[in-house]
Amino acid sequence: MTIPSTIVQPAAISFPRLVDLFDGRRGIRGTLEVEIREPDSASGTLDPAPTPLAAGPAVLDFISSNESLDRYGEIISARGWRLENYRRNPVFQNAHQYGDVIFTLGKALVTEVRGAEGPATAPYLYQRIQFAVDVNPMARIAYGLYRGKFLNAVSVGFIPLRWENPADPEKAGYRRKYLEQELLEVSAVGIPANPEALQLGLEAGAIEKADLRRLFDLIYREEFRSEMAAPNTDASASGGRSNEAQLLQLARALREILRRT
Repeated sequence: MTIPSTIVQPAAISFPRLVDLFDGRRGIRGTLEVEIREPDSASGTLDPAPTPLAAGPAVLDFISSNESLDRYGEIISARGWRLENYRRNPVFQNAHQYGDVIFTLGKALVTEVRGAEGPATAPYLYQRIQFAVDVNPMARIAYGLYRGKFLNAVSVGFIPLRWENPADPEKAGYRRKYLEQELLEVSAVGIPANPEALQLGLEAGAIEKADLRRLFDLIYREEFRSEMAAPNTDASASGGRSNEAQLLQLARALREILRRT
């Protein structure tokens, strides 16, 4: 039986979840659980067998959950992703922070919808991410935590373009389904400011103590101390304070774990 629904255009409704995305436009951020595997460099296919951290580029394949129901009772149609704008600047950030290069963890080498060849194939949003491990210690830690399965989600920022609201959400099994949406940003989530999570990654060999020390020293070097101590007076003050809070939270976690080990 077909569940009656109403297809809605953006101007017809306001979302309580709307936030400012990186370019100032209003959109939605949602967390997607991902399957993460190392790519087979020869064929471009997924290879479940891990390779040494130092061997080859720090590249991981991310397969987002396909059209599963999220905790808001919403579904994002994989076939509905519009990727042109994101591909112009395909950075992979930490927690949607754009105020400093330290938050840029890498870039997407590939972003595309796969598995959409026919109705019998479940589509998904696929990304191949290269982490900036050689220049950013935070990126190296993020790579190790994703590769070691200590992180298993990303957060996408998108602008809804077209969606449907079922007349009977209980029968339909969802509250809203996004039919078309423009991807603007993708971020790692849960890079732990939690000493226990970092400790687990360290004990398992997913990250190294030297990487934690490098990141701690980077955050607390003279340039960062002076920036964090200076009052914010410009239009980006709220974003600056958010960046500072992220850095200070992470620095406290790093100091705690370095003290323990």
